[in-house]
Amino acid sequence: MGLPENAQEARETELGRPTLLEIAKSFEPMLLAAEGVIENERRIPQEITDGFYDSGIYRAFMPRELGGLEVHPIEWLDCVEEVSRINGSVGWLCMLHTGATWAKPEVMKPILEKGRWITAGNLGRAGGKAYKVPGGYRVSGRWPFSSGSPDATYLFGRSVLYTDDDQPVTHPRDGLPWYLTGYFPRSEVTLIDTWDGMGLRGTGSGDIEVKDVFIPAELMNEMGVWERPYDRPLYRVLFTVMAHSAHALGLARAGIEEFTKLAAQAARRGSTRQARLGRKQAHQIAVAKADAMLKAARLLVWDTVEKAWADAQEKPIIDYELRIMMHEANVYAVRTAKQALDMVFENAGSPTIFRGQRLERIHRDMVTAAQHTFIAEGTLENSGQYWLTKDLPGGPELQDLEMSFIQGPHPQHGAY
Repeated sequence: MGLPENAQEARETELGRPTLLEIAKSFEPMLLAAEGVIENERRIPQEITDGFYDSGIYRAFMPRELGGLEVHPIEWLDCVEEVSRINGSVGWLCMLHTGATWAKPEVMKPILEKGRWITAGNLGRAGGKAYKVPGGYRVSGRWPFSSGSPDATYLFGRSVLYTDDDQPVTHPRDGLPWYLTGYFPRSEVTLIDTWDGMGLRGTGSGDIEVKDVFIPAELMNEMGVWERPYDRPLYRVLFTVMAHSAHALGLARAGIEEFTKLAAQAARRGSTRQARLGRKQAHQIAVAKADAMLKAARLLVWDTVEKAWADAQEKPIIDYELRIMMHEANVYAVRTAKQALDMVFENAGSPTIFRGQRLERIHRDMVTAAQHTFIAEGTLENSGQYWLTKDLPGGPELQDLEMSFIQGPHPQHGAY
């Protein structure tokens, strides 16, 4: 599902380095060997985190002037898809640990001189309260579903700004609460192990908490809209959210591979079901349909991202309609990948329900990933409102479109 071999070699030559896809493939033995630790101990071995950071996978969206790769988003999607095919939990963290930052270069460089920049947190819930103080803010709060927090060197959480007399501040732009998001150093954060989920068990998606932590203004995204100090194509739209598609497609592709392996195994004596696995017409149709569904969804996502990338070369803010298309493609790909995996899982029969079967783990990972708020089918309401009215918000609303699918429609603009 990646680049053809000759195209892959051509891109390596052009880049002067291996592509992230090739790097991801080189980690397959390490990831497979760690499956038991990731699943049962619910953690990612340190050697994987080290390898992914040092190789550039966890610095894919870090600006070049900070030592990052600042890759083409398609190269990154190829990588997330491949890692997710090997292990869903690690693939999920590839989606999040990108090295991206909203802090300016003069702020980031001293941080990077002291260590790594691996971030984790929660942007969907305003679980914190922030108070303006000289030089920055004091913040307290607790945020759930903070995937990757055990590996992070800095964490973040979304907060509402309050006055000294404990009243929420409204933003003059729209009269809504004034939201801020800041980076906390790991030393200031308490990790609370609430993550014992059905799938994606190694993602460390527990709660994080801070109490009266000072955040300097330069580490706070304080204007209530997403500031983007690196004015280049990769940072003109949240390409990172498209990795939901790549993750789901990788899991579904892994499911087909596991079904194929099961069908190729010699049947145990007396097992009619096992002897017929993969040989029944229903099984063959399910695999063909699943394969076609994945290829079609993948083409839609990759083509839409290419269009957005081309638009970002020319404009500081890409077309609103393209953002709508990106979200639609994202949701469609995840829902389609889940349907494809459900088909092969059901046709594999009862043996795959036992813990320890790889297909069972892949299926649990997919069910868990598809529950994420951002790619819930209900978020298509915002897209549908746009196609029905073609009503275009402007200004900050346009810049913050990606977050609107999590927060719901804007009170003044149905498509926001």
